[in-house]
Formats: sequence, structure tokens, C-alpha cells
Amino acid sequence: MNLKRYVFLAVATLCLAGSFFLPNIVAGVMDARRLDNVIAVDAESISISTDDPALDLPERIKLVSSPNTEMLALTTGLAMGTETAKTRAMRELGRFFRGSYFEFEVNGCTVEDYSILFVIDAEDPTANIIIWELKIIDQHHNEALVSIDDETGMILKLIYQLGDGRFRPAGSSGGEADSSLEDDIHAAALELAEAMTAYYRMQVSLGDYEFSGNMAYYRGEMHGAGEAVPMYGVVRANSFTMNERV
Repeated sequence: MNLKRYVFLAVATLCLAGSFFLPNIVAGVMDARRLDNVIAVDAESISISTDDPALDLPERIKLVSSPNTEMLALTTGLAMGTETAKTRAMRELGRFFRGSYFEFEVNGCTVEDYSILFVIDAEDPTANIIIWELKIIDQHHNEALVSIDDETGMILKLIYQLGDGRFRPAGSSGGEADSSLEDDIHAAALELAEAMTAYYRMQVSLGDYEFSGNMAYYRGEMHGAGEAVPMYGVVRANSFTMNERV
């Protein structure tokens, strides 16, 4: 690791000592989130040494969903500019939703808001990445709050809200009884696992699953060449989160 990166990490650690914040998920899942006491930093001051081994995709996913991360707001990315990040986010969303029954029309969608975050592991500051968080809405008012990795361009985290109605899996009874709702949500969770498997090209299995009230908590696992990486989230009748702890 070069000297510049040591200096940046030392400064970042001091800044973060008084600037802790975590994303706040409320019942509406897609409610606006605000980061308090955010320090804006120019990404050009971050010098990442190419001598260090880069985090692989499972490690990046694990980092964004870890409860031990801290964040700094950046004014720029390193690998991508704003327009590139917007274009990449729409392309990756198109890939993620392709072939699933989740509704999202990439053509004609708009970017409502975005931010750039430096994500760092509080216990191991050498594990850090830059992500772009973009709120994207399609013509049918379906919403996606997507976190794109600045370096790889891959989706690391996703919060989705259906614009109208609720998920209707193929073969769903469409009834309003609690049992029918539970069946539909469970089918949506399974569909989400399949969408993740297709997108990441790694097997993602739905592990721990617990239905409570009108929602279900799930814990999936991504199985790659190394250890299994946990993937967390919730599924509701018309929304889901992926890699966002609740």
C-alpha cells in the first residue's frame, strides 16, 4: 500500500470518529434516506495502490451489507463520472430484471437523485470501495434505489418498490387471504434468488426465511470459488431489499 493511501485512511478514520451514519430503512422501504453529518471529500484524494489485491465481487457484496462499515460522501468517483455511472446503472438494472416477473422498464426511466459514497470496513480500513447510489424511476412509477460499484460497475445493493399493486407470481391465486399473501411473498423471494443467480452468474440459494406480518426476512448465500457470502433482505407484497440489512 502506498503512503498516500495510508494518509487518506488516517484522515478518514479521524473524520469518521464523529461522523457515523447508517442507511435508515423504514416501513415504506423506498422512503427518502438522509445522511447526517456527512463530510464531502474529493475522490481524487483517494490514492488506491494497484499493488494491493482488489476485493472480489463476493467481498464487495459482503462489505456493503456489513454492520461494521462507515461511510464518507464523495464529490466524484474514481473509475466513473456521473453520466457513465447513470448509464451503467440503467444497463445493470436491465440485466438484473431481465427474465424475471419483477417489473422495471429501463427505456424511458429517469435518475431522480444520486450520491457517491466511500465505504470502509471499520475493523479493517484496507477493505474499502466506492459506490454510486442512484434512485431511478421508470415510466410505470416503479422505483429502484441501486448501489453500483465504482470499479466494477456491478450492482452491490438494491431496494425496489413496485409502482402499483403487488407481486403476482405465475400461478398465484390472487386472493387476499393471509395464506395467499404469504405464498406470493415466498414466491417473490424465490424469484429474487433466481434473479440474483442469473445476474451474478453464481449460485444464490435462499437459506433462512421467516414470514412475519406482511413481510418476510430472508438470508441467502452466494456460492463462489471461496466461502459462501451471505445476502440479506426483506420481501414485502410490493417491494424487496437486496443486501440491505434491516
